[in-house]
Amino acid sequence: MKIALLLAAVCSLSFQQDVPMATFTEPFVGFQFNYPKAWTITKTKRKENWRSVFAIPLEGTSETAQLEVDRTEFHSSTDLWQTIQVRANEQLHRQVVRQWSQEVLGVSMLFSRIDYTDHGTPTSAVLGLFYTRTNEKLLLRLTSPTTSFDKVYSDFNRVLETLRQTDGKLPEEDDPNVELVVDKKLEKAPVEPHALSSTTTGKKTKVKAPPVTVDIVVSLKKVMLRMPLGWTAEKIKGNTLDLREATLSAPLHVQLFSILDSDPAMAALTKLSASHLDDFDKVATREDSNPTANQAGCTVASVWRLGSNAKGQIVTCDAMGSNGNYYLLFSYRQTDRTQYKPDRKLIDLLLKQINLESAP
Repeated sequence: MKIALLLAAVCSLSFQQDVPMATFTEPFVGFQFNYPKAWTITKTKRKENWRSVFAIPLEGTSETAQLEVDRTEFHSSTDLWQTIQVRANEQLHRQVVRQWSQEVLGVSMLFSRIDYTDHGTPTSAVLGLFYTRTNEKLLLRLTSPTTSFDKVYSDFNRVLETLRQTDGKLPEEDDPNVELVVDKKLEKAPVEPHALSSTTTGKKTKVKAPPVTVDIVVSLKKVMLRMPLGWTAEKIKGNTLDLREATLSAPLHVQLFSILDSDPAMAALTKLSASHLDDFDKVATREDSNPTANQAGCTVASVWRLGSNAKGQIVTCDAMGSNGNYYLLFSYRQTDRTQYKPDRKLIDLLLKQINLESAP
């Protein structure tokens, strides 16, 4: 839970500093978040309730994406919720591409990614239910043309990571076996913003420092890259290098950046991942991990793709690690699928422990 709050505090700063921000509050479920002021908001009536709808401008077009902030009554198992989403979209002839759970403030957010065609336009949507121990739960739906979805989803994640309760407390995970006391009439929750804190006690969270260190120059500043035992750095040139481990079948090609003169970390990861999509004729599997604080206090995320091209099978991984003013990107590529599982274990372990910090 403390890590979730720390992540929220860090990621709330991940929009460029010159982007004006505002605060939105959903008073009946008692949550609020920060969002770019360029997003315009309207309220629409659904039955006896109101929901809020954000229009998200898409750069270089006159189109907009949309974020709907709603609430719904649900008090049952997570499996039932996800099954309902699959069955509902089957009836609409829409494809549920992926379902997953993401921890936010120590509570599961249940997501479904849906692809469909809307008036001839390929469209993608993500529906998220915040699985709190309340009868009325926060419900989010992000919709965008598929061509713009990666960028919109990246921005949505940065907004989501500023989510907090208006009373300053932490929510609880729901449990279908616990009977809820349901008020006949919803009362508005407090709406005064509460600052995000990195812990519930005011004490600093201790993090583990990986033992292997490498000094790299990034934007004329020396940065210390930390890695677990067994990893080495090679071919260091400026802000680029390769990382190797004795049993890893292919090196990781790494670049380090400063947020002061480069894209935000998640936006950079999105661009890097998109640049490698042309390597595939067909993508059989894509797995995205959302930004998460690792054991060393570094925020990490990754995109794995498994597929094929004219030359045969191919596996790629693009990943990001961010801490303070600096972040790294790395890429992995392998055409021997037999190496995928052992390589992935090594890379996942690296992502759990990698860190970077300003060198003394």
